[in-house]
Amino acid sequence: MTKQLTFFIFFLIVIKTHTQEKTVVISGKIDSDALSVENIHILNQNSHKGTISDKHGEFKIPVKINDTLIFSGVQFYEKKIKITKLLMRNKIITVQLFQKINELDEIKIKAHNLSGNLNTDANNVKDSVSKTSDGVLDFSMIDFSKPVVQDIDEFSRSRTSSDQQLVPGGGNILGLLSLVLDPLIEQINKIGARKKSRKNEERNYQKKVIDAPEKIISQLGESFFTETLHIPTEHIIPFLNHCKSKGIIDLHIKNRRMEVIDILFKESKSYLSTFKE
Repeated sequence: MTKQLTFFIFFLIVIKTHTQEKTVVISGKIDSDALSVENIHILNQNSHKGTISDKHGEFKIPVKINDTLIFSGVQFYEKKIKITKLLMRNKIITVQLFQKINELDEIKIKAHNLSGNLNTDANNVKDSVSKTSDGVLDFSMIDFSKPVVQDIDEFSRSRTSSDQQLVPGGGNILGLLSLVLDPLIEQINKIGARKKSRKNEERNYQKKVIDAPEKIISQLGESFFTETLHIPTEHIIPFLNHCKSKGIIDLHIKNRRMEVIDILFKESKSYLSTFKE
């Protein structure tokens, strides 16, 4: 009796495991209130197999229990659905996608009317400006009607007759130049740092461009090309080079995988026809 019970339990476990690993092709339909549901990308995240919907939003894709399907379109928010026993049993799935709403950042620009008179404009700025943006010189707290002087002891040591002639009232011209030039030099240094940063970004981008074909193959799997697109193994790299003109490298770098897959589906037909010829 005990042996029979053990064998029965083992038999149930084997059936359950076999059922979970079984692949089933399910049919689906995508709905949306207003937008077209044609060419929606459907990707099985586990098997890396994908397809696209027809003009009615219908599609078919092989799945297993616990697989995750990713639905994506240019005008829709991405949606993920996990395959359950119920979906496997019914072999049909209905998906509702929601339209993306683009929101633009609001930018406010405030300008000051300048008269050309330094003292007048400085007073106007002092009265009207409460905050200064990064990278803008703030003269609002300076009284331009008075000369700029150093500490009295330091000024007495460095004072020359030429200083008194250059600035009415005996002010220190070097102090004024330092006040104006120091922030300017700081801005120049920031510009140099930004240029260096851009060069590093360009180098990193070029490296990503070079590595892109191998990365695409690694992400989608070689079987996606050989079984789904029917591209021979030795033609996968030439096929990807053929698709570069369609922008797949830039889309891959931006992680827009579904758009890459869409291009691969479309271009595989023309590539195969050319290859056969």
